[in-house]
Amino acid sequence: MMTPFLSAEDLAIGHGRKPLVRGIDLQVRRGEVLCLLGPNGGGKTTLLRTLLGLIAPLGGTVRIDGTALEQMSRRQIALRLAYVPQATSSGFAYLARDIVAMGRAA
Repeated sequence: MMTPFLSAEDLAIGHGRKPLVRGIDLQVRRGEVLCLLGPNGGGKTTLLRTLLGLIAPLGGTVRIDGTALEQMSRRQIALRLAYVPQATSSGFAYLARDIVAMGRAA
């Protein structure tokens, strides 16, 4: 069986020490498309930010290609994952293609 590209095992997410969701198990293989749906305040963005290593998990493990996120440098993570937030403020009027191109630089 092929190692999933991105996986979470018994993941607990939240802010500070307060868990929002516990017991998340997730496997995403290369080429798969994943849709994350839920109510406002349900933890969707917190989950994504935790999977990216931007927020530390409150429990459990996130892995990229079988390697635990905490064993990887920010550069190693950035070479494998990208994140474009829904809303951002910038002092410049960038075109969408420029933002995508900037995301290619780890």
